[in-house]
Amino acid sequence: MLVRLIKLTVSACFWAIDSTRRLICRTLGEEQPATCVVLYYHAVTPKEAERFSKQMDNVVRFAKPISLKNGLQLDSGKHHVAVTFDDGLSHTMQRVLPELVLRKIPATVFVPSGLIGKQPSWIKNHKSPDYHEVVMTADQLKTAKGAGLISIGSHCVTHRSLLSLKEKEAYQEILNSKKTLEAILGERIDLLSFPHGKFHEGHIKIAREAGYRRVFSIVPRLASSGTDEYVTGRVRTDPSDWPFEFRLKLCGAYRWVPFAFKLKKMSRKLVTRYRHKGLTTNCYGR
Repeated sequence: MLVRLIKLTVSACFWAIDSTRRLICRTLGEEQPATCVVLYYHAVTPKEAERFSKQMDNVVRFAKPISLKNGLQLDSGKHHVAVTFDDGLSHTMQRVLPELVLRKIPATVFVPSGLIGKQPSWIKNHKSPDYHEVVMTADQLKTAKGAGLISIGSHCVTHRSLLSLKEKEAYQEILNSKKTLEAILGERIDLLSFPHGKFHEGHIKIAREAGYRRVFSIVPRLASSGTDEYVTGRVRTDPSDWPFEFRLKLCGAYRWVPFAFKLKKMSRKLVTRYRHKGLTTNCYGR
């Protein structure tokens, strides 16, 4: 809770400063660049359905919803949002699809192809509200795609962290999921979300070679329409987010977090280096 409150406070300050900067730029007649935030959800329980509905109201109120299917097509000066769902949980999608259709919000669903129609193997806690979920069946994927607003992407085969796998296994996870989904849906699958957000440069290379057009991480960065961006960041959102917290995520105010993590990592390295230096000095009596 404390960490959540700290993030909220810093993000609110970041948002206030950024909003003031943009207001000044508009006053001076400067053209504002297009911005885009990619949100990602996992599950929406029955108790959370109403809160999710209100979040989607805010999506259409404060941003322009866009699809990821044909690339990021952004209008200059506008703020855009792309909604995504990891795991493709059947009950969750049954709850959220009517809300998306009602508001004409496109979304991308990333599916682990080896678990289609099966219970998620990564949910071990029997008390979890998602324990009795199942991944969408092949027919459900076809129906969702047929609705016109939903595009399907790969979430690898078994949902295992790629960092825990050997190179050959990771290659099969990335490539075989694409092939399976393409066979089911009869269309090209060119978007990939890394399970658990875990990957390294080698996995990015494999994804390129497999024919994915864009891959997605869980780092809260703004998305770019530039052709040089291959790995696109996303902001985790949950129906349980506080209203103001969701609003800040929606407008991209959490994009300071990666910088904070980098700073923390650098600080740890410096501390370790100085400690090691101190120990070495003591060993030689200097």
